[in-house]
Amino acid sequence: MVADFGINREIRDAVRDHPIAIDLFSGVGGLSLGLEAAGFHVAVDVEIEDISGRYAQHNFPLSKVLSGETLGDVKNIDGSALRRHANVRTRGEIALVAGGPPCQGFSIAGKKTGVDPLNDLVDDFARIVLDARPLAFLMENVPGITTQGSKKLAACVRELRKEYDVADPEVLCAWHFGVPQTRRRVFIVGFRKDLGVTPSLPQPTHEAPNQNIALFDVSPTAWEAISDIPHVDRYVRLISGDRVPYEIEPLHEYQRMLRSDPIGAFSGVIPRSWDPSLCTNLRRTRHGDALLKTFEGLRFGQADPVSGIRRLHPHELATTIRAGTTKARGSWSAPRPLHPFQNRVLTTRECARIQSFPDWFLFHPIKWHGNRMVGNAVPPLLARAVGRHILQILGLRAQPNFNGATLIRDDSLVQSDIEAAQNSDYHKRSISQKVTSWSNRRTA
Repeated sequence: MVADFGINREIRDAVRDHPIAIDLFSGVGGLSLGLEAAGFHVAVDVEIEDISGRYAQHNFPLSKVLSGETLGDVKNIDGSALRRHANVRTRGEIALVAGGPPCQGFSIAGKKTGVDPLNDLVDDFARIVLDARPLAFLMENVPGITTQGSKKLAACVRELRKEYDVADPEVLCAWHFGVPQTRRRVFIVGFRKDLGVTPSLPQPTHEAPNQNIALFDVSPTAWEAISDIPHVDRYVRLISGDRVPYEIEPLHEYQRMLRSDPIGAFSGVIPRSWDPSLCTNLRRTRHGDALLKTFEGLRFGQADPVSGIRRLHPHELATTIRAGTTKARGSWSAPRPLHPFQNRVLTTRECARIQSFPDWFLFHPIKWHGNRMVGNAVPPLLARAVGRHILQILGLRAQPNFNGATLIRDDSLVQSDIEAAQNSDYHKRSISQKVTSWSNRRTA
C-alpha cells in the first residue's frame, strides 16, 4: 500500500506508468542504478568525462547518455534539452532531476578550496532544476559541502526554494541502508510547491555489525561482502586480464543478491546480458617486496602511515572507497583498502562489492580508471533507499513487468578498452612505486 501524501492526482497520473528521472553528473551510474532499482526510468545521464559516459551507456542501454566535454557539460544543458532527450510527452512530467555536482573543493579528503571552479556547478544544478521543473529534485554531495561549501550551498538552496519545498541538508550513512561501508553523504531533497507535500529523507533500515539493535537489519561486514571473490594472486592471467570463473558459490545473502539475476533490492532492475560464471574487474596489483613486508605486519584495521593503506577488519564495515582525481587534476590514485587476509589491495570488483554494485555492472579494466569510477559513485543501495522514499511521497509505485526480458548491452563500447588493457604495460606500475614516491616526498 503506497502512502497518500496528498499529491495532486492529475500530476500523479501524468507520470504513474513511467516516473522519469534525469541523472546529472552521473559518472558511471551508481545513483542511476539505485534510482532504477527504486522504480524510476532513468531516461538521461549527463557526464562530462567521456570514459565514464561510455561505461554508463554500456550498463544502461535504455538511457540516453550525454557524455564528453560538449554534450556532457551541464553548462550546455537546459530544461527543454532534457525533455527532448528524455522523450517526455508535451504534457508529461519529469518526476526527478538528481545529481551530485563534483565535490573536490568541498571534500574533507580533498583540497578544501572555496575557489575551485567546480564548486560553481551547484549553481548549474539549481538552474537546470528550475528550468526543467521536475516534480522533485535530489542533490547529493560530500559532508564537507555543509562547511567548506556552506555559502555556495546556501545560495543554491535559496534559489531552489523559490519554487520548491526543500528539506534541510541531511547526512545519510551508507551502512544504515545495507551498504557494508563507513561512507557518509549529504542529501538535499525538494518537491515542487504545487504538490503540497513535506520533503523528507528515508529513515535507517540497517545498523552496523555488532550493534545488536533488534529493530534493524544488519549491514554486511567487509568479509561478507567479498569472501566469494576469486583469489586473484593464483591467476597469472589477471596480471593483464581482468576476469576468471568464480571459484565458489555465494556464501551470504548479500553475495547472492549481487551475483544473481536481479533479486532482493535489485528486483526492480531489468536483467542485463552477462556471463554469471565469470567474475570481472579482477586485474591484479603487483606489490614490491618492501610493501609486501609492510602489509604482512598490518593487523585488522591498522593503516600503513606512509601509503595510508589500511587492512580491512573482516567482521566490521569496510572503510570508505575513495576515488582519486582525473588526469586534469594530477592523476592522483586514492589508496585502496588492504584485503583482510591477503597481502594485496582490493581489486576493482571487491571495491564495487563494498559500494553495493552487482557483479554484472562493468567498469573499465584498467585499475586507475575502474577504481575511480567505483569511488566516485553513489552506492546503489543507498540511492535506492532515497529513490523509493521519493516515489512514496509522490504517490508512485514501481510495477516492474519484464516478462523475462534481458537488456542486451553493446559490447563494442568497451571492447577496445579490454583489448588495450591486455596489451598495455600498465600493470607494471605497482603501488610499491607510488609508495616510494610518497616516501621520497616526505623526506625531501
